[in-house]
Order: sequence, then structure tokens, then C-alpha cells
Amino acid sequence: MKLTEEQKNHIHEQYDALKQTDKEFEKIHDMIVEHCVDEYIVDLSDDEDGDLYEEFSNEVWDLLETIK
Repeated sequence: MKLTEEQKNHIHEQYDALKQTDKEFEKIHDMIVEHCVDEYIVDLSDDEDGDLYEEFSNEVWDLLETIK
């Protein structure tokens, strides 16, 4: 699963806001992933076994690593 530019921008905005808190990087990652899923920023409706969620989570982690 490749992140779209819109998703990347949204994740970047979320990270910029959350990095100002005292939360650890892993917690920020988890919050962003959950937010994207909850707000339908990413569509995981076809994810029956959790593979798409895991792939999305990894893509977010990799993106955050490049901007932290």
C-alpha cells in the first residue's frame, strides 16, 4: 500500500501537531494510524486479516522516520 500525497500531507500535519507534546514517537505513530483509520483517511474496509492495517502502519512509520 502506497500512501497518497494527500495522506502524506495529513500525516505530516498530524505529526507536526503531536510532536509538540511529551509523547514518545511510538505513541505518536499509534495515534496517527488510529486517527487515519477512524476518520477514513485510509480505507481498510477490505482488510479481513489485518494485513492492510499492518502495511499501512509500516508505511506511516517509514514516513514519520523521514520527517522526525
